[in-house]
Amino acid sequence: MHIKMIKLRAITIILSILILVGIFPAGCANDDSGYVRVTAVKRGISFSFEYPALYYKYTSDVFDDNTNDHSVVLLYRSPGNFQGKADKQIYIRPCEPLPDRPDASTWTEEHLKILKNGDPRYELIERSTIQVAGISGEMAVYNTSVLGNYLSAPYTVCRDAYIDYQGYIWKISVMAVTAIEDEVKLDFEHLIKSFKFFN
Repeated sequence: MHIKMIKLRAITIILSILILVGIFPAGCANDDSGYVRVTAVKRGISFSFEYPALYYKYTSDVFDDNTNDHSVVLLYRSPGNFQGKADKQIYIRPCEPLPDRPDASTWTEEHLKILKNGDPRYELIERSTIQVAGISGEMAVYNTSVLGNYLSAPYTVCRDAYIDYQGYIWKISVMAVTAIEDEVKLDFEHLIKSFKFFN
């Protein structure tokens, strides 16, 4: 009877370990820096980046090449926020070119024009060029009240980068409620600095 109990405990421990290993994606690595390095695939294109370890995945398959959703969404909720919505969001998506948005430059221009015409609280803070993974692109920093469906306040600050890569316009964005806009700059800069393509 005693041997049977030991075997059952050993099986339970092994199964628990296997379940835990299955929960954590193989493409993630966490170190003492406070950042997680992840490898993701969207539209068949493999890329990696680092994000603060306190963010959480919006869906369990967020890093997979899911044909229903081509975006990566990571969220962060500040301590003491019990509203059920996040305070910061990382958003990465390879967008298909459109007739009026054939490249990163025109995509940025059209996006900002739509915000300017549709959001009375829109305010452009900065517009410049940026380098992401050695690729020149466009950057925009702005306040808006029409984006950030996952965020706890309707008025947000957004930092967007747009680059052309492998036939897609890549949008890499960090947005947050304005009360923590300084954190957005740090998270965005680290994300951009660590971003790499593999194919």
